Amino acid sequence: MDLVVLILTSFIALDAVVWLRFHYLLGRMRRAQLWRGILAAIMFCAVLFAVVLGISNPTVFRSHRIIPQWIPAAIFIWHFLVLPITIAAIAVQWIWVRAQRMAAPAAPSYFISSRRRFLTGTAMAIPPLACLSMAEIGVHQLGSFRIKRYNLQFPGWPAGLDGFTIAFVADVHAGVFSSEKILGEIAAATNSLKAELILLGGDLVNISHSDLSSALDMVRRLDSPNGVYMVQGNHDVIDGAEKFNRACAARGVPLLLDDAVTIRPRGIPIQLLGTIWEQRGYEQHVAVRRTLLKRDPALFPIFMSHHPHAWDIAAENGIPLVLAGHTHGGQIMLTKTIGAGPLRYRYWSGLYEDPDSGSKLIVSNGVGDWFPLRINAPAEIVHLTMRSV
Repeated sequence: MDLVVLILTSFIALDAVVWLRFHYLLGRMRRAQLWRGILAAIMFCAVLFAVVLGISNPTVFRSHRIIPQWIPAAIFIWHFLVLPITIAAIAVQWIWVRAQRMAAPAAPSYFISSRRRFLTGTAMAIPPLACLSMAEIGVHQLGSFRIKRYNLQFPGWPAGLDGFTIAFVADVHAGVFSSEKILGEIAAATNSLKAELILLGGDLVNISHSDLSSALDMVRRLDSPNGVYMVQGNHDVIDGAEKFNRACAARGVPLLLDDAVTIRPRGIPIQLLGTIWEQRGYEQHVAVRRTLLKRDPALFPIFMSHHPHAWDIAAENGIPLVLAGHTHGGQIMLTKTIGAGPLRYRYWSGLYEDPDSGSKLIVSNGVGDWFPLRINAPAEIVHLTMRSV
């Protein structure tokens, strides 16, 4: 949980910067003490709930429990989205004011015009109001997802498996923004597809493994004639990779850890390969190459990796199909090509194809949420229909 502590410490430090700067600016407003008191209450709650969220994530914040769902949603949106923008705005405003004073020094005055008071108050009201508005939108999105369908053709796909179907479920994120109801709906929707194979692309849990039992209950409810197979995601291992692996093994959930398994749908063998989660790009590529050593060249392979950049190495080595998640479709996208997705990833949503090798990559937007707001990146379960050329 060292990463959680580091993130919380950073958030608290930035909260303090905002608090101090707004406290100073409010000193020139009418009824300054009242506004400073309101600011103190808001910032205290932001820090308090952030700490509680980090420490007691699985037990305190739950839909339809003691704390309304919009509160953790607002805390997440504030710290991961609105706070960084606010800090940047404070920095720009501070530099602008200093530049003006250097260009035209003037005697300091405690009093400011009504217009400046209005603009200052409006500017400081925008961040919390925007945060609350987005939290309200995000809460209504939770638990909603679509079925995204792909028809894929491969030269090497066995003719006897023409029309074979796969349900790919990535990024469930059982935790603060899920519930037993949502997990049940994911399982029911997946089963309703009647796919011949179900694959899970990692991030089954959000942070704490105290959510793992209910998440594995959901996995155990998934039903397909050729089984259910899963890989690790980065959120799965925050609370300990070995703990996660042991829990899956104890519940009989097949977890592919740089490993491969041969299945025989309709009596015809194909191979599934899955890699462990590695944080660094180089280590990730090493894990992919290590997994590829398990490949049987006589069988059609389907490769699973939580991170989509694994496709680069897999495609180089002749893997025809890679399934990945992790990106949440970019999460916050202004358009299909502008937003957080392309800023962070080479591949962030949908179908990609390498023109040289013909290898294909499917990146799922994921069905769950670690962050309670999606813009132009809808949650989804992926349904694949495999055909031979």
